[in-house]
Amino acid sequence: MQRRIVASLLALPLLLLASVSASAQAPASSNAQRALQWLQCTQQQANGQIGSGGNPIARSSEVAIGLAAAGQQASAMHAGAISLAEYLKTATSTDVGTNGELLLARASVADAGPIATVATQLQAAKGSNGEYGGDIYSDALAILGLRAAGQTVADDAVAFLKGQQKANGGWSADNADQYGEDSNTTSLVIQALISSGVESSDPTITKGFTYLQSVFEGGGFGSSPGAGPDPNSDELAIQAILAAQLQSDAAWQTRLDQALSYLAGQQVASGADAGAISSPYSKLFASTDAPAAFLRRPLTARGVSEAAVPLLACPAATTATATPHPTPTTAPILAQTGRPADGPPLLGGLALLAVGVCLMWRSRRRARLS
Repeated sequence: MQRRIVASLLALPLLLLASVSASAQAPASSNAQRALQWLQCTQQQANGQIGSGGNPIARSSEVAIGLAAAGQQASAMHAGAISLAEYLKTATSTDVGTNGELLLARASVADAGPIATVATQLQAAKGSNGEYGGDIYSDALAILGLRAAGQTVADDAVAFLKGQQKANGGWSADNADQYGEDSNTTSLVIQALISSGVESSDPTITKGFTYLQSVFEGGGFGSSPGAGPDPNSDELAIQAILAAQLQSDAAWQTRLDQALSYLAGQQVASGADAGAISSPYSKLFASTDAPAAFLRRPLTARGVSEAAVPLLACPAATTATATPHPTPTTAPILAQTGRPADGPPLLGGLALLAVGVCLMWRSRRRARLS
C-alpha cells in the first residue's frame, strides 16, 4: 500500500512537470491574436487595406501572411463589408519587392487573388546577372514570393545572392553598399536561399548566421552589431532561425526563446494601441510582421496553417482597455513561448517529488533494517 502511495506521489509531480513542458511548446498565440486585433480594429481602412499611407500593399500582404500563420484566410479580416482579401485581389504594383510580398500573400491564403500575373511580372524583372529588381532586399522578397508560388528560381539567381555576401557573413540592402550590411536583409536572403534549395549547412548560410549572432544582444536581434534590438530585426531573425530549423541547436534555441520574449515585451499592454508592437521606427511595420513571428511561421512556409487561432473581436470604444501583459523578463522564461513560467504548479510539483523520494527512501531503509 505504501509503495502505491509513493508511486502516486512520484507520478503526480511528473505529470505537472510534463504539463508545464507541454505548455512551453505552444506558440505565443495570444500575442499574435492581440497584434491582429490591433491591426484590424485600428489600422484597416474602408477599402480593406492595412494602413493609410506608406506601402499599403506590402503591409496588407504581411498581415495576410500572419493570418495564414493563424490558420485564417484574408477574408476573415474586414472593416465593415470590405475584407482584406478583396483589397489584395485588386492590388497591383510595379515594385519588385512589393510584388514579392504580394505573391507571398497570395500563395499563403487562397482568397487573396491569382498568382499567375504577379509571378509573370517578377520573372520578367530578372536581369541578366540573375538579380530580380535593383536591390538585394527586393531580390530576396521576389525569390521568396516565387518559391512560395511554386515557381522555378534559376541557378544564376541563387549564385547572384550568394556572391553578394560580405566578409562578415551579412548582406547589404543595396548593391552599392551605401548603408553597409544589416540583419533585416541578411535574414531575408537566408530565407530566400533556403527556399531555393540551399541547405542550412551550406557555408553561405552558416556565415549568414554568424552575422546574425553578432547582432544579438540585450535579449533580441538588432539591425547591426552594437545597435541594440528592435522589433523588425528581431521578427525577421526569428523567421530565419525557423527557416533553417536551427531551433534543434541548443544555442540557437536559447536565442530564439529570448528573441520571442523580447518581442512579447514590446507589445503595448493597454490603451488605444493595445496589441501593437512598439517600435522606434514604425509601429505599423513592426506589428504587421509580428503575428507570423509569434506563431513561428518562416517566410519559407506555404499555405494556411492547420492549427487555427481565432481572431479577437474589436473592443467597444468606451471599454477598450486591454489586460496588462506581463513583461517576460520579470520571471523565468519557458522554452519556445516567451512567457513567464507558471511558478506555483512547477514548485508544487518539485515539492511533491521531494516528498515521494523521501518516503521511498524511508521504505527501503526500513526494509533493510527488518
